[in-house]
Amino acid sequence: MRRSWQAGWVVAALCALPLAAVAQVDAPAPEAAATVSAVWVERKVNFSYMPLTSYYSCDGLRDKVRWILRQLGAKPGFKVRSRGCMEAQGPELFPGVEIVAAFPAEATPELLQQLAGEASKRQLAARATGKPDPVTEATAQFPARVKRVEFASGRTTLDDLQDGDCELMEQLVRNDVFGKFGATVVAGQVHCVPRQVSLGAVRMIVEVLEPVPAP
Repeated sequence: MRRSWQAGWVVAALCALPLAAVAQVDAPAPEAAATVSAVWVERKVNFSYMPLTSYYSCDGLRDKVRWILRQLGAKPGFKVRSRGCMEAQGPELFPGVEIVAAFPAEATPELLQQLAGEASKRQLAARATGKPDPVTEATAQFPARVKRVEFASGRTTLDDLQDGDCELMEQLVRNDVFGKFGATVVAGQVHCVPRQVSLGAVRMIVEVLEPVPAP
């Protein structure tokens, strides 16, 4: 466990040693090779973190959320900006982030109609600047399939999830941040004890769509 502010969090309790092995989280397997037509859907989500045990600097919270989005498969170019920060360095009492990220979503007729309507408002400006047609770009479809992402705390890699990140993961689930980006928690648990760090506090499996790689 790291204690520097750049590491992202500090804990007001004894440090817990990382687990040597990750426990398995049972969940029914998704259908093999099942694919759907999908489109990229960009959403903006604001999230404020309210700590009892683990405290983050603004940069630490931002970097940890970036790491989580990368694990989920956010489209490259996503943005995570710090907000509500009062301290130049060190831990914040109530840090927050603004997330702008795109994830695949099933291309239902209703979603395609919604995206086309939103994009048509930008169409005249795009024609004037010679940029691609927003409607065509927003509704471009591709094959996608469900992938599973396991979040398990206590591993030893420096950028991995730590037991002290339990409150963060719990609040991301409770505030439906995953759900707003189309991800679903299908198994596991987040067992946070106020003002304590528990070994193996986070064991979660999250399902999200990912583009099918070109053959």
